[in-house]
Parts: sequence; structure tokens; C-alpha cells
Amino acid sequence: MLIALPGEKLGVIEAFEPKGEFIVKNGYIYATKLSEVKIDKKQKIIEIRPLKKSAFNIGNLVVAKVDYVQKPFAFVTIVSALNEGLAADLKGMIYFDDDFEYMPVTEGSIIRAKIIGISAGVLMLSIEGPELGILEAYCNYCGGPLVIRGRNSAKCIWCGRILKLKLASDFKSKALPYRVILE
Repeated sequence: MLIALPGEKLGVIEAFEPKGEFIVKNGYIYATKLSEVKIDKKQKIIEIRPLKKSAFNIGNLVVAKVDYVQKPFAFVTIVSALNEGLAADLKGMIYFDDDFEYMPVTEGSIIRAKIIGISAGVLMLSIEGPELGILEAYCNYCGGPLVIRGRNSAKCIWCGRILKLKLASDFKSKALPYRVILE
């Protein structure tokens, strides 16, 4: 089972017979709503059924893993919505104003974010608010565990670096008992 966002390209009309709610434009099949997609390659059928209760409405919260950070954007993979795991990878993006002197998230961190829009099949997210932000992270210099140092800063217990981050109110410190060095 796959999840398709509105406007997502699902296949070509020559390869599949579409069923359900879709549109065909320039020979391509597109989802019109947030849908569950089932592909039967043997019978060459693609079935597109709108999800009854959408986990991806504006204002809903999601949990995501930060894949890549390039100022002023962070690109994420959504791992959970409405406290339910997802069968398919959905991508999201967070935009940070140029006013930020630092990037408030690090690659590999787990965040809680709010959906503020959908654009070109990508969920637009925000981490503004006390309950939103990083839930779990490691040092982006040495990979060590972080502990809370202040309201929006954390300290690496291995290298001692202090990172300015947007921490959620329930940020989890991950203190490991020892450091493993591979030579």
C-alpha cells in the first residue's frame, strides 16, 4: 500500500488502467486527494481510494526524521501522523527565515512538526510552538548524545560542544554510558 498526496504522479495511462478518484493529464495519472494506492502489476490496474480520515490536514502534528539540512531548508521524512506509523515514506520540508543565525534542527534528529500546507506533493511543516521541535538528536560534530543545557540549547556530553537547537518541551536526552572509538 502506498499513500499519495494530492497532485502526485502515479503512473502512465498506457501502463495501467486507473480506478477510483484520479485525473489524467498529458498521459499521466494523478491523485486528486490524499489517497491509498494499490498497484496490481499482473492485471495492470492502479486503484486510487481517498483516505477517509486524513492524517495530513493543515494543523495536524507529525513526527519526522530530518534527512538533510541546507539553510534555509530542512528536508524530512514523515514517520508518523496522528500517532500512527506510515506504510510509505512521505517527504516534508521546513523553511526557516533568514533571521535565524543558526539552523534549529540537525541532520538525523527526530522532530515533531505541524503541517502548514501542501505544495507540489510535499508537506510544508513548521516547528514554531513549545510542543514542537526536536524530540531526539545527537551532536552533528561527533555523534555524541545531547543533554539539555538551556531553553533552546543542548550540550554534547562527548565533545562538550553547545548547539543552539529548537527543542520540543519533551526533548529526550540520550546519555550513553561510554564512547566507542573505531580505529
